[in-house]
Amino acid sequence: MRVKAKSEKVSPGSAQAAPSRRHVARYLRGDRSGVLSMRKAITRDARHDVREAAERAAALAVDFMHNSGWIAGAVTQILCDTIGEELKLNCRAKLKRLGYTEEETADWCRQVEEEWRRYAWNPKECDLAGKSTIAEMADAALRSYLASGEAFGILDYMEPAERRRYGVETGTKVSLIASHRCPRVTRETEGLEQGIYHDANNRPVAYKFRVRESGVERDRDIDAADVIHVMDRGANLNSPRGISEVAPALKVLAQSDQLADATLAKTLLQTVFAATIKSPEQSDQAFQALQTLNDIERPDGFDESNGTWDEFIGGLQQDLLEVWDMRLGALKEKGISMSDPARINHLGPGEEFQLHTTSTPSSDYVAFFQNLLREIARCLGITFESLSMDHSNATYSSVLMSVATIWPIVMRRRTRIVIPFLQAIYERWLEEMIETGKIHLKGGAVAFRRHRESVFQAEWHGPGAPSADNYKAVMADKIEMEIGVSSFSDICAKRGKNGQEQIVQLGREKKQFEAAGVPHPFGRSQGGAGPQGAAMEGNRQPAKEAGS
Repeated sequence: MRVKAKSEKVSPGSAQAAPSRRHVARYLRGDRSGVLSMRKAITRDARHDVREAAERAAALAVDFMHNSGWIAGAVTQILCDTIGEELKLNCRAKLKRLGYTEEETADWCRQVEEEWRRYAWNPKECDLAGKSTIAEMADAALRSYLASGEAFGILDYMEPAERRRYGVETGTKVSLIASHRCPRVTRETEGLEQGIYHDANNRPVAYKFRVRESGVERDRDIDAADVIHVMDRGANLNSPRGISEVAPALKVLAQSDQLADATLAKTLLQTVFAATIKSPEQSDQAFQALQTLNDIERPDGFDESNGTWDEFIGGLQQDLLEVWDMRLGALKEKGISMSDPARINHLGPGEEFQLHTTSTPSSDYVAFFQNLLREIARCLGITFESLSMDHSNATYSSVLMSVATIWPIVMRRRTRIVIPFLQAIYERWLEEMIETGKIHLKGGAVAFRRHRESVFQAEWHGPGAPSADNYKAVMADKIEMEIGVSSFSDICAKRGKNGQEQIVQLGREKKQFEAAGVPHPFGRSQGGAGPQGAAMEGNRQPAKEAGS
């Protein structure tokens, strides 16, 4: 069956015009160049991202910490800022419900702090291996967190018979274990996710560790109550394991190393001078002339009394070769020395020694490398000046702002990582001390079990924020106390000191000064006159400089 085709006449002006570009209000609409479309990204649970990348990221982070001076120094700086010498215990137990007065509570807290200090600084008492103090363990835990995003500690108990053999008193012992010793194995049917067993409420029940005993690797499950597992749980939502803090900067670290190596190679090639020897003849033309001598015909009237024409040509070639041989011999025997200052250089006949000029690398290197260091410092949570040790462009105001910006990161890292690690050890140790009666508590073990959280209350004080001008910082603290913004304990805590201990120590020293008849230096100067007045020479505050 055939259908008759219909045709229409289309005028040239009836063609559809190109649709005009419409403006829309939505995210990611300004990617005309395709920069974002080329960057592939998906959304999924954070635990999948961590599980797939954590091992590789930890390996790279450890490699940079071992082989990069920048990162090794940055990690040490982070340890010093966060922990310093140690985080000091300030027992804040709430014992009012147990019948303690404020004075009795203060005395009990001081006793706990003294006993903790004896325990924490004795490796035989606190470490199962008898090698590390609590402060050293805290350093190792923070270093492990930076490398792998988490740190593990295992709480053990040494029985009395074994304690007598080692000559130690306490049974609470701590062991550190590397994060890669907890394999990231997942078997959801068994409740095992990345090496951690969870119950129906997603609470950890046990940890699967791979230990080496007598040269044999084997898996060992340890109860979660005996495992200290610290990590930044707010970084990756619902992920049971952590990932290296250095992970976002790994690409930049590799780029900085590559840039440094490439710049070094370029610098060596461009700064090593070149020396050449220039001969008066052009080599190609000279050798071609030797080859064409045989083609010259014997001229008429040549006197062959001293030899034939062929012998004459051969002798001429030999003479020219001997001249070049003299030049090569001069180079071989007398040489061109650029390293021996007492050596006189000789050249062949007619030769010229030339030195070529040098060039320097691109001037963009320093600026670009500093930008890489800034990104690394931003990721690690330290100032650019601390990472690069370059204070050439720093001012007093910029230093203040740098410290003010970075110090909350230091305090957060101290609170999220180091303090939970120490608090877990402290609670297990204090429980043993109270249960065994070494530290007396009203009501005994029964009252302790009823008010555990009240007894465990504690604060941990570390080093304070650095200051570019100690005098101005101290005067600011003084004004804060005078107007009631800060207390004496707050100021002591900022400097890593225990306010209660400081008051006791100041009172003790004041009595010693008075007993010796020496004026004590403590307290504020009152009035403007008198031997200790504020107007006394040396007590006057220096005049403020213009613009300060």
